[in-house]
Amino acid sequence: MDDFRPQPQSDRLLSVPQRKPGQRSGPVTGSPQPPRTPQAAQAVPPPLDLGDVPTTPQKPLKLHRQKSRRWLWIVVPLVIAALLVAAVASAFAWYANALQSKSNDETPVKISVEAGASIDQVAQELEQNNVIKSALAFSLYMKFSGHDVIKTGSYLFAPNQKVEEIVQWLNDGKVSTRRVTILPGQTLKQISETLVKDGFTEGAVAAALTKKYSHPVLADKPADASLEGYLYPETYFVTIDSSPDKLITTALDEFQKQLEKDGLAAKFKARGFTVYQSITLASIIAKEVTKPDDQRQVSQVFQTRLAKGIALGSDVTYHYAADMLGVARAVNIDSPYNTRIHTGLPPGPIGNFNLPALAAVADPAAGDYLFFVAGDDGVTHYSLTLEEHEQNIQRYCQKLCAEA
Repeated sequence: MDDFRPQPQSDRLLSVPQRKPGQRSGPVTGSPQPPRTPQAAQAVPPPLDLGDVPTTPQKPLKLHRQKSRRWLWIVVPLVIAALLVAAVASAFAWYANALQSKSNDETPVKISVEAGASIDQVAQELEQNNVIKSALAFSLYMKFSGHDVIKTGSYLFAPNQKVEEIVQWLNDGKVSTRRVTILPGQTLKQISETLVKDGFTEGAVAAALTKKYSHPVLADKPADASLEGYLYPETYFVTIDSSPDKLITTALDEFQKQLEKDGLAAKFKARGFTVYQSITLASIIAKEVTKPDDQRQVSQVFQTRLAKGIALGSDVTYHYAADMLGVARAVNIDSPYNTRIHTGLPPGPIGNFNLPALAAVADPAAGDYLFFVAGDDGVTHYSLTLEEHEQNIQRYCQKLCAEA
């Protein structure tokens, strides 16, 4: 007896005969199938159409992969180029900033450039002293700007200076200088104080002023005499590395130049004076009166008194003597510099001179005056006799003569 119980689904699928090419699908022949119940119809899926299942990858997938690779070749170079542009822009911004001033600080910093120093060495020193922002940027600027010359010397740079200005100073050799002014009428002590005030050390100044110099202008200076009166009054500019003795040598050179320029040494000799005696007399004249015409007339008065053996009677000489001794000024002070009680010239100059006073010694005014007095009215009054002189004092010199 045939078993007409329903076969398992898997058995039925496996028993489906394969279609031949071109054969239409139709009912499967063979043993009769039992009638399907509604439940069985729902459980059994329709037969698979194996001829519709693709067996190879479809072409659209392959085209999609080719397009993706093509986009990579476009995007990656663009990203790299963008990064390079950003890096270059950042480098230029850094370089431009590094060439600006370090800060607003105006405090000068001394930078010494020795012979043979390289650009990189100078750049490093500037950076280490906080004058510039970057030694690298400084070196690049010097090497590629065409301003690669460095002159030796000492410079005073400040953090508020831009690299461009610092480089220009190095190119031009704009080394830092001191401005030192020696005034007419200053004593050696006052000149010493001036040099210290201008930046030289006290020890260096003292050593320079007591040093023995071999200079033509000092030819007739007594061996035991100081440099009092020899430092020509002028404004001098010396580098900050210069020593005080170099400044003194420069002042002596200037004095020698003036003597040769105007033939003063020969004129002094013609009047019977050495250079040392001439500057001694000129130092007194310069302190007594300031107007060139008065200086020539006062020179005549003093030279006439010297020729007659009369004491010069100059108040400024005992003032100097008292100041040197550190005592109160008194007309009767016991000092060889006091020409109120000693005849002839004092032992040496009582300070610096000025050129008109020195020229007045070489070329005094005409006259036979033996006395003069500077009046309260600013006028110098001359007289031939002591009586006339005393009258001039009473008439013109009440205030000034009382202070003397």
